[in-house]
Amino acid sequence: MTGPSFLLSNQARHVYCAAQHEPENGWIRLTWSGFVINDDGVQGASSYLRLLQGTPCSRLLNDNSRVTGPWFDSIDWLEHVWAPQVVALGLRYVAHVLPANDFPSVLPPADTFAGLFELQIFTTVAEAEQWLRSRGAAHSAEQVA
Repeated sequence: MTGPSFLLSNQARHVYCAAQHEPENGWIRLTWSGFVINDDGVQGASSYLRLLQGTPCSRLLNDNSRVTGPWFDSIDWLEHVWAPQVVALGLRYVAHVLPANDFPSVLPPADTFAGLFELQIFTTVAEAEQWLRSRGAAHSAEQVA
């Protein structure tokens, strides 16, 4: 069973961001691919915010394993604009999967989101899923107000 979703494509019609609410897992999966420029990163993060408004969910699996270049560098925007909004909508746990090429730019400073939500960094999707399951066992059916 799957819930609401979206796909975002660039001018070359390459899907760079796909989101899927997975109620059976209790999270939203955001999958990034290709070279993600700043505008595309902001568009994907903003689209996730709109999805979260209609589909409350405390857990996010942010999968960058298919990113082929440095991830967008708008950490300041994520920290000061995006994060307070998603936290207000109930986001509590983020599992961030690094790209296979492990570009350093995809890692925010360790304390960037401290006090907002719990962020864990992973090298595989399977590890991220396992961690989210451990964080959501009691929250799978949770309704965020």
